[in-house]
Amino acid sequence: MRVEGMGLVERLGLELQAPLDPDLPAVWYRGSAPGKRIGDRGGSLEVAIAFPGEDPIHRCDRIGTVPATLTAYLLCRRFKPDLLVNAGTCGGFQRAGASVGDIYVAGRDLLFHDRRIPLPHFDEFGVGRIPAATVPSHLSRSIDASPGVISTGDSFTPTSEEEAFFAAEDVCCKEMEAATIAGLSRDLGIPFLAVKAVTDLVDHPEPEQDAFQRNLEHVSERLQDRLAVLLGHL
Repeated sequence: MRVEGMGLVERLGLELQAPLDPDLPAVWYRGSAPGKRIGDRGGSLEVAIAFPGEDPIHRCDRIGTVPATLTAYLLCRRFKPDLLVNAGTCGGFQRAGASVGDIYVAGRDLLFHDRRIPLPHFDEFGVGRIPAATVPSHLSRSIDASPGVISTGDSFTPTSEEEAFFAAEDVCCKEMEAATIAGLSRDLGIPFLAVKAVTDLVDHPEPEQDAFQRNLEHVSERLQDRLAVLLGHL
């Protein structure tokens, strides 16, 4: 969603680029940002941020696994990054000690919670279990983030079967892009990092959509602050 990242685009002064594809609404921005100075390499990073764009029929952000993966693929072909970061918001879990505004990075595995395919081999393909990259402790500390299992699906409100999956797999973040972009990154041989900020608590009595809408803007601002710090350590 644009609200999750446009503040960082503006903070970094990134410039809008020509469309990633003329037939799709995806948009991307490019520029430089201060990075960690190492030897003679300087302290500047080339940065690109992309969004799937607005659906022209329904007039809302295109969210979910398909728009996210397609946009990430187009960006990787155009920009050829050394590191691909999926940053966004997520639902957290009280049982894992999460609070609204907490930051997580992918740890252990990235999963899919709504790809149920009860066929040999396809069942495990559906769940995914894409190994998460090991994030150096100094990077996690720099953005005050905790490692956790992230699970991806295309529905906002989980079913009872999905809730049981979250508990069995010790899922810390429920969201809609990370695992599918992680799979793409694996195919392309690009290191991948998922950074997620909690807007709502899945196992809280308050409806997720109410908490999400109330908290989205200020949690997105916190996420953008942490991403700016992360860039300074790369």
